[in-house]
Amino acid sequence: MLFNSYLFMLLFLPLCVIGWYVSSARSAPLFLLAMSLWFYAANDLSGLPVLLISTLVNWWIGRKLTQTQKKGWLTLGLLLNLGTLGLLKYANFILQNVTLLTGSKFTPLSLLLPLGISFFTFQQVAYLIDAYRGKAEPYALSEYALFVSFFPYVMSGPIAFHSEIIPQLRDPACHTVNWENIARGLTLVGYGLAKKVLLADIFGQAVNIAWGTVSTLNSSTAFVAMLAYTFQLYFDFSGYCDIASGVTKMIGIDLPQNFDSPYRACSIAEFWKRWHMTMTRFFTQYLYIPLGGSHRDFARTCINTMIVFLVSGLWHGASWTFILWGGLHGLALTLTKIRDRYTEKRLPKPIGWLLTFSFVNFAWVFFRAPNLSATFQFFSRLFSGTWTPLPYDFYSCFMVTEAKVVNQILRLQSETLGLTATIFFLVLALLLCLMPRNALDRTVKTDVFQPSTLQFTISTILLVWSILSFTGIHTFLYFNF
Repeated sequence: MLFNSYLFMLLFLPLCVIGWYVSSARSAPLFLLAMSLWFYAANDLSGLPVLLISTLVNWWIGRKLTQTQKKGWLTLGLLLNLGTLGLLKYANFILQNVTLLTGSKFTPLSLLLPLGISFFTFQQVAYLIDAYRGKAEPYALSEYALFVSFFPYVMSGPIAFHSEIIPQLRDPACHTVNWENIARGLTLVGYGLAKKVLLADIFGQAVNIAWGTVSTLNSSTAFVAMLAYTFQLYFDFSGYCDIASGVTKMIGIDLPQNFDSPYRACSIAEFWKRWHMTMTRFFTQYLYIPLGGSHRDFARTCINTMIVFLVSGLWHGASWTFILWGGLHGLALTLTKIRDRYTEKRLPKPIGWLLTFSFVNFAWVFFRAPNLSATFQFFSRLFSGTWTPLPYDFYSCFMVTEAKVVNQILRLQSETLGLTATIFFLVLALLLCLMPRNALDRTVKTDVFQPSTLQFTISTILLVWSILSFTGIHTFLYFNF
């Protein structure tokens, strides 16, 4: 049961909102907990026991820490959380690399990898550290369990903190029907679904075709595929964040912002202030600062930056491609720090944007590639100099039903229609990344929500259009992490 499914939009979400408001203040969190567990089980029933056991163990250790604040309890909690994550997510990666070094045969272990384990593990690590620091209270099991398993973010973020969610769940105002919040939330859900269904999934089809035939790519196809993945990931992740924030707003709860038009960034440092903001926040507070942050000598600051980004890459997946992706961003940010230390000159914004956007595009190739061999093969095809026309099966992905309907009037040839549709989607995606205000700014973050007739019409059309386009549902990319 994904956000982009009939079951979620037509049954689960209405039932969730109605049930939240008709329940009493005491029973509403229990109702929401049951709905969240249903949502998780519908997507990963086998992973549910891991989520439940993890929640129970961390709640118990958290209560011990709030009572005694002994370092031994924190050490135990960190070992259990990171040990479980390491075993289930990274054991085969470690064994594979050990066998390569020793020349022995690699036999992968059959391990369960629950959906969202990286997200709910980090949330609980943050809670334990806060409890040890005296910044958390001994929550009731039901409210702590809801904080961990809350369905809008349990599988793909944002990485929320207990201090942000639990006080809102306790607020009596959240249990009073607020039609403005419901309108804000539905509008944001409409924007998010459109990003996912009408843009990300279309780009994703072309990306999958390109990566399925890397050895036969020409430069033009590889270049368009690289851009397509850049936009697929953007609209997929941005769309998920919009839907999650919209759903929670409908019940009067605000999630931390996780996405702020990152492709507008004119430097790598700015990019990471805008992309996956809650992950950046987590690593800053619980890894970078404990390592010394920028309060030690400059060399140590650069080393700390590289450590954070290498860990960030590894957090995304057990593969050298993710580690190199993180390392590239860490290196870029380190070079930026060195430049800022020794010169006050700054690049003009247009040049800074072009360099940043180009770097992000190339780095995403490592992020998308199944392995290093495919990565380097992709780059070899990209720089082969074979700028020939796009193949039919590639550009046909952009020949959506709406384009074919329009072509009943234009009467274009198939190749012309395909090329026109491809260019249209790429230009539209770039403009949407750069031009309009953030959907979150227009709906949730504004103090006064008074949508115009045009805005109401557009958001309604997008919501209905997206729901009608649910055929061939695709999971959100960040479910993989």
